[in-house]
Amino acid sequence: MKTLLLLTAALLFPPGSRPDELRRERLPADVDFVVHLDFEGLQRTELWRHVKESSGAELEIEDFDEEFGEFKERFGLDPFTDVRAVTLYKMESEEDPTVALFSTTAKIDQALAAGQKEPGYARIREGGIELHTWQHHDDGQDETVCAYIHVLRGDERVAVLASNKESALRAARVLRGEQPNHAAGGSLLTLNPAPGSFLYLAAANISQLDEFSPASQVFGLAQGIQVDLGEAGGFLQAHMGVATDSPENARNVSDVVQGLIALGSLAGGELGPALELLRAVRLNTRGSLVTVDFSFGVQRLIEILETVHDGDEGDDGEEPR
Repeated sequence: MKTLLLLTAALLFPPGSRPDELRRERLPADVDFVVHLDFEGLQRTELWRHVKESSGAELEIEDFDEEFGEFKERFGLDPFTDVRAVTLYKMESEEDPTVALFSTTAKIDQALAAGQKEPGYARIREGGIELHTWQHHDDGQDETVCAYIHVLRGDERVAVLASNKESALRAARVLRGEQPNHAAGGSLLTLNPAPGSFLYLAAANISQLDEFSPASQVFGLAQGIQVDLGEAGGFLQAHMGVATDSPENARNVSDVVQGLIALGSLAGGELGPALELLRAVRLNTRGSLVTVDFSFGVQRLIEILETVHDGDEGDDGEEPR
């Protein structure tokens, strides 16, 4: 449930006001799982603009703004302009992510002041670090959420939201330069988002994914994974790297993926224009590493998605637009 709270908080916030790439210096050295979503980077893409235009009022900020009106009035924080990016991570010693870092503005200070009036609030200090905690009762259990606000230059802030005191203190010490960060000596993960990246995931261990078929055929042989999604020059760029423990297993993973692509190609008549997307996939093997790359023009991608959507409406008995 604690992890669910963190994930929900991370995914609910839409694009903010300024871009914020993944900052390795904000992460502990021994993280083994990282997800970073750059809200402003996403909002600046051609893909986002096309989706907003084609979807009309469904994605208008005002609609979301109305839903968050009570939150804004209560805490004085506008998620649309004051939250820029979120980074979720976990340590090698943990089963689930325990920390989310929010890149935000000085408005978080006002939100914190309001939050101190909420039930279950308490303030604690340890080693010169001030933490803010809230206790709540959920699913028959008492849970605690901890927060730490790190002040950067100007009105920049990094807000730490953690599911326990130890994780919050560790995150605070990394931000304060009191513990090693990933930029100075990360060893478990190689973090290198491409230019234009707005969504990045890296995991040193993906054993939990091998429970899901057909992914189990690939991930059961994998030791780690990187996924990078971004846009550059009007092209949507996607990259996935799957690390295995041997060249032989890399070839096995490659064979499985190639087989899935081949099956998709054989069903080309059913896929229609979406077959173009499949043909844009590039698969390579280097030693024990398998890479899957995808590059496709955003404008053409939107056209294909609209065609597929219209076709689905026609299948329901409605005339395609």
